[in-house]
Amino acid sequence: MTLSTPLLALVAACAAALATMPTGAVAQTGAAATAAPTRQVITSAEQLPRRTVKLDKLPSQYLDAPRAEVLAMAEAFEKNLRDDLARYDIRDPATLRGLYGALLTLAQFKGEWASVPALVGTLRSLQDKPGTRATTGVMALIAADQHLGRKDAAWVQAEVVRRYGALDWKDASDSIKGLKSQMELVSTTLVRGSFEQQLDVMARNMNQNVPEALVGSIVGARLQQDLLLPLKPAIVAGLQAVVDRHASSAQRADIWTPRQFSIAPGARAREVGIAVWDSGVDLALFKPTAGRGIAFDRDAKVTTDLLRPLGDAAPRWPQLKQLVKGSLDLRAALDTPDSRALKQTVSTLKADQVKAFQEDVSLVSLYFHGTSVAGIAVEGNPFARVFAVSMLWDHRLEPAKPSEERSRQTAASYRQAVAALKAQNVRVVNMSWRYGASAYEGALAWHNMGANPEERKQMARRLFAIERDALREAIASAPDILFVAGSGNEDNSADFEEYIPAGLQLPNLLTVGAVDSAGEETSFSTFGKTVVLHANGFEVDSPLPGGERVRLSGTSMASPQVANLAAKLWALKPELSMSQVRDAILQGADRRGRVNLVNPRKSAELLGLSL
Repeated sequence: MTLSTPLLALVAACAAALATMPTGAVAQTGAAATAAPTRQVITSAEQLPRRTVKLDKLPSQYLDAPRAEVLAMAEAFEKNLRDDLARYDIRDPATLRGLYGALLTLAQFKGEWASVPALVGTLRSLQDKPGTRATTGVMALIAADQHLGRKDAAWVQAEVVRRYGALDWKDASDSIKGLKSQMELVSTTLVRGSFEQQLDVMARNMNQNVPEALVGSIVGARLQQDLLLPLKPAIVAGLQAVVDRHASSAQRADIWTPRQFSIAPGARAREVGIAVWDSGVDLALFKPTAGRGIAFDRDAKVTTDLLRPLGDAAPRWPQLKQLVKGSLDLRAALDTPDSRALKQTVSTLKADQVKAFQEDVSLVSLYFHGTSVAGIAVEGNPFARVFAVSMLWDHRLEPAKPSEERSRQTAASYRQAVAALKAQNVRVVNMSWRYGASAYEGALAWHNMGANPEERKQMARRLFAIERDALREAIASAPDILFVAGSGNEDNSADFEEYIPAGLQLPNLLTVGAVDSAGEETSFSTFGKTVVLHANGFEVDSPLPGGERVRLSGTSMASPQVANLAAKLWALKPELSMSQVRDAILQGADRRGRVNLVNPRKSAELLGLSL
């Protein structure tokens, strides 16, 4: 299950995701083949075949293996990638970015530095957001020039300052700060711990016959270990100099706040039920509906905990909360006691502690996520009453074993949840989470279920369809309730890979992408034809359980802005139908390219409301 916020990605990514960073979408590339006169058009991830490769040793053992062993795998992997590009006409830029990103990683690992500029150029042509286009491949170009010219670390630091410093700060600042935060945390220990405690386990489960993307992960980790980490001090210092240069730069324009409105406590309005379908809510911070909520445990069975229990981690909540705040400060390039504490914690981890640390990160993210979303949904509305639909998803790294029984239980939980929403007369529901069939493919592979990748793909589609159809039917059964979903934070197209709930097309469902306060699409926001609205999802003030406030980013923070507006419209004019509220929100939005920016004041005016 993916929550629609990249909040702690910079922490978790340093171990698992950074180790697998170069492969992107390569796990979903097609089978090796020679070029054909007419390439097969690919418009969906479902159409892409899968591949596996037999490893001679555990993934972690390749981190220290002779370079020749890794090089042999890399060359076979590269041949398959190029065959895929020759055979398939892939109509998805995000998938193509994954393929060419893997080729860029392979070129660097093999020392083919002269080919780097062309690959970077191709990757940039596949980017449609100014910030990511500007920063894509900058480090690869610096590495190429360093090796071709035999330059030292001082030269690298100066080049980081020169090249990143020349970019438009307004467009590139978030990417630059994000890169700096990742570089400050990443280490050989984190990567090794991730390999030993996660990838090695999966490889053993699969008898070493693993998804081919794992080869890309190994090559990427070796490149990172051999090339980037020795230059880490120079890169971080260079990026810090760029950040410092712009420390006094004017803040981005705020067109979001003037669009907002609040309802006065004494206004002529009625109470309105807002459901937060999420990972759990601290209802002590809000005025709840009479029924308060319904909760489901990790097996999708009814339980009583509306706020996720921390269990054995409860005594460590103060320290875990500091990690949350430190990750936010680090992501904003702020040197604070909390960000320094985070760096100190990560730097002292041993390899065998990485898994427990990552699970702590996952646990704390699930613990506060729903509460933060609820805080945004009720902001400025004293008539809001919160109903929690708490899905207590598992925070452990090992996925549950998929089965038809589990999927049917999940389907049943969706029907139970919507029945509870109708019983409570809830008017609007926020859903800041999403997942697709690929999640089941990964879990099936982990447990070595299915005879081969193609069979796993079909099994995953069947299990996912049980849950998708149940959720669609449940939402459709509540036509008077408006459901609002976050689009996701993968900077990909929701049209290429099917997700729920964001990919569902229903008259009472709106999917929302994220912009910043200036109305510019964020670098992380997922897009596509189902993404019909955008709202501020960048550094939004939100509460943690207990009430302390932080600034969070993600489409998780954007979608409750729309739920907030819908609830205000109903509070002020309860007789409105669902379609009237939906239409007012859509018609009041301002189209700016593919961004359709919500305008709460304009929507209220369309309904004749006096603010």
